[in-house]
Amino acid sequence: MTDEIPLSPVAGWDLSSIPAMGAVMLTLHYLVSLMETPGQAHRSPNYVFHTAQLRELGEAMIRAADKAEAVGMSSPPGPKN
Repeated sequence: MTDEIPLSPVAGWDLSSIPAMGAVMLTLHYLVSLMETPGQAHRSPNYVFHTAQLRELGEAMIRAADKAEAVGMSSPPGPKN
């Protein structure tokens, strides 16, 4: 399935609070090629989340991580050595 979906591994991120808006800005640092190093990461647009959105996103990410860990890693279908 991941062969059909372009993936950009996240190499880091920046979080900055915006007190006047009661919000937080998130900028992701991502790779577009497996040949790139984290130092060559590209920057995403600046995303702004109100604190309630950020908490909801954080909880959703924890649930997703728990689910991914519960399923475990698997090899793609095909011949095995």
